[in-house]
Amino acid sequence: MNDTDANDDIVPESHGLYRLHIKPNTQMAIENKPVFGANITLHSSLLKHDHFVATPNNILGWLDHFGLSHFSIKAETNRLEDDDNSVLLPSQFLNAEGGILRVSAPTRIYLISKTPIAINKNGLCLFTPVK
Repeated sequence: MNDTDANDDIVPESHGLYRLHIKPNTQMAIENKPVFGANITLHSSLLKHDHFVATPNNILGWLDHFGLSHFSIKAETNRLEDDDNSVLLPSQFLNAEGGILRVSAPTRIYLISKTPIAINKNGLCLFTPVK
């Protein structure tokens, strides 16, 4: 490679980086099948890797009849900027058809917590849709 072929144009992905939170007082379980009495059951295989790409055919977990209302999503932005005016709905990124939790489109996921206490405190993951 020579310097005439160098490219210094770094272009950010078209989608931003988002944090997935589970709302307080949500009963959560981690198992390989739905748990009766839990609002959210996260599939145990979801927590095996630190980062991965989930596709719409992957089962991430199961939800009770309140579905995606147990989640909130916040944009991960520069903390100096205050752009909390935009509302992000879980349905923009997640699907809960038939009570099965899936992503709506291929999504790169970076887990930030792997235990229920840590998930409630910090959120479950950072994520960004991919093309």
